[in-house]
Amino acid sequence: MTSPHPHPPHQPNPPQLPEPLVALTRASSLLGRLGTGLIVTALAKGPADVAQLRERLPGLSDGLLTRRLRELTTLGLVTRTAHPGTPTSTVYTLASHGKALLIPLTALTIWAEGHLCANAPEAKPGRRRQPGHPAQIPGPGQRPTHAADRGHVREGREGEQTARPAPLGLRDSRRARASLRASRLGNR
Repeated sequence: MTSPHPHPPHQPNPPQLPEPLVALTRASSLLGRLGTGLIVTALAKGPADVAQLRERLPGLSDGLLTRRLRELTTLGLVTRTAHPGTPTSTVYTLASHGKALLIPLTALTIWAEGHLCANAPEAKPGRRRQPGHPAQIPGPGQRPTHAADRGHVREGREGEQTARPAPLGLRDSRRARASLRASRLGNR
């Protein structure tokens, strides 16, 4: 009898990345979450409770702020200290790992200021950025204007990805999924 394969024959072995790239992927995943870098930077100004962080970061919702604080505390980047009293106050501080993260965050901020133009006019829907022009990141309160930024991308000719705008009224992903399910049920 032959020994079973570690992976089913129809699934290829996942590619193994070198350790530095694995670490970079983990760091990118952490910093790519909305609000993570902002919270770490806000706590660099000093310890703060949730109300003070809300003042320092007016664009973040309360739910997102508390979720990220919980994640950063679990990862050991932020320290949570509850002070007894009425009412109980909780203060968040950067831990040593969080302070170490300020160095690459500062370098990333300097790079972004030089390479990602925030004041450039927004691209029109369906138009691609011209080669040689810096990428644009929507500012607080702005929505991405390119259809690909909203997740409406389909396969074009020869595997090329092309963006198409979402149908009116389907910009909300929940409604889009419900509409897709309904159309599939109707096509049986």
